[in-house]
Amino acid sequence: MKLAKQLLIAASVLAAANVYALTHTDGAVAYEDIEATPIVIVGAPKTTLGQDFKYPAGQPLIKAFNIEIPVGKQTSLHKHLVPLYIYIVSGDLEVDYGSKGKKIYKPGTSYVEAIDWCHIGKVSGKVPVKVIGVYLGEQTPDQIKPDVCTKPN
Repeated sequence: MKLAKQLLIAASVLAAANVYALTHTDGAVAYEDIEATPIVIVGAPKTTLGQDFKYPAGQPLIKAFNIEIPVGKQTSLHKHLVPLYIYIVSGDLEVDYGSKGKKIYKPGTSYVEAIDWCHIGKVSGKVPVKVIGVYLGEQTPDQIKPDVCTKPN
């Protein structure tokens, strides 16, 4: 009987240890050894030009892209019709917003791109620009692809 009681206690301790392992807690600190550091979004909760925005209605469509602009290259003159979250991974990104001026974004910077405003992005420096772009659009119509502009704002 004594051995059965000891085995029951040992099994209970092992079961409790497994529960803690499955929930990533040791009873004191949740997700120990895992860090989640907030990323500051410049200008939030508005776009980089100070525009208010709303998420599109309808069936959500979220697409993320790794975007690289080589040294000496630039985007075409374009605009976005939906919110676009940008995170600069490396390189300095210069964005020309026409009548609103130019902005240079450094690595580690994040922002919500201007909506319905024509702009051009290019490298400002000697290394390629790498960004992560997350589009928050609508399934139908697919609003993710940027619109081409014929002239700056």
